[in-house]
Amino acid sequence: MFSIIAALAQNLFFRVEGRFDMAMTRVKRNAAVCAVTVVFLASAYCLSVVATCVALAARFGTVPALFGLAGGFVLAALILIGVMILLNRRDRRRRRARQRRIASRNDMLALAAALARNRPLAATAVGVALALLLPAKSRRRRHRDD
Repeated sequence: MFSIIAALAQNLFFRVEGRFDMAMTRVKRNAAVCAVTVVFLASAYCLSVVATCVALAARFGTVPALFGLAGGFVLAALILIGVMILLNRRDRRRRRARQRRIASRNDMLALAAALARNRPLAATAVGVALALLLPAKSRRRRHRDD
C-alpha cells in the first residue's frame, strides 16, 4: 500500500514541477519581450514627437528620416508581439500534446493494474509489451525550451 501511495505522490510531484517550470519559462520570456516592446514603443513615441517638432520648425529635411525611424521601431515592436504570440501558441500545443501522452500512459497503466489483479499471466504479457513499447529514459530525447 505504501509503495502505491509513494508512486502516486511522486507522479503528482513531477507533473506539477514540469508545469511550473514551463510556466516560469513562459513568464520570463513574455516579460523580456514585453520590456523590449515597451522600449521600442516609447522610442517610437519620442521620435514621433521630435519629428513633429522638427516638421513644425523646419518644414522639410530631417522629418522623413525621423518618421521613418519611428515607423521602424513600431514595426519592430509589432513583429516582437507577433513572435511572442506564436511562441505562446507553440507552448500551448506542446502542453496539450504532453497532457494527452500522460493521459494515455496513465490509462495504459490503469488497464495493466486491473489486468494484473484479475489475470496474472496476461499481466506478464502486458508488462513485456509495455517494456518494449515505452523507451527507456536514458534513450529518450527531450526538447529544451531555453
